[in-house]
Amino acid sequence: MEGRSHLLVGLTAGVVLDSFVHFSGDPLTVAKTVTLALLVKKAVFYGAVGFGALLPDIDNARSTLGRKFGAVSKTIQRLAGHRTLFHSILGLVLGSLLAIGLEQVVIFLLDQRGLQVPAHLISTSHLVFYGVLFGSIMHIAADSLTVGGVPLFWPIHKRFGFPPDPDWRFTTGTWREYVIVWGFMILVAFAIWQQMIII
Repeated sequence: MEGRSHLLVGLTAGVVLDSFVHFSGDPLTVAKTVTLALLVKKAVFYGAVGFGALLPDIDNARSTLGRKFGAVSKTIQRLAGHRTLFHSILGLVLGSLLAIGLEQVVIFLLDQRGLQVPAHLISTSHLVFYGVLFGSIMHIAADSLTVGGVPLFWPIHKRFGFPPDPDWRFTTGTWREYVIVWGFMILVAFAIWQQMIII
């Protein structure tokens, strides 16, 4: 799937998730007051989801994120190849453990100097973590709709896709990709519009 499609699917799915789980606070459509703090939390969460929606393709130097990271992306692609570790459950687990570990190291180092991390910064770091993780999951789910599928259980190289029959999936960059992406966005927009009418 193309980078812009990943971004659109990830952000649209992020709106759906946030509407149910309220990671970044009440949805703007039902909030009693729209404060600056609420807008900042929304921006942080959706920025993290957008980044996460592009992150697994860091293993492709020609991808949207790969072009931004240049040499890093080329090195990852040369060492691991495209759609390997970064498109697997193992990659999600290792990335999550790395993020949690880094947070704990920072907290420990600050504690050694008698400093405490303010609660709102920890809360923000968790918001970023959940956003990036969800965006990455949506990236992998979206790539499973393509003919190539994804190696969910890498280092086992077998690729999985939905539907299981590759003939029912689409090739990246074809009209079927755009129909699926825009269809998903229209459905979510319609659901939000219906919710606003009911309120």
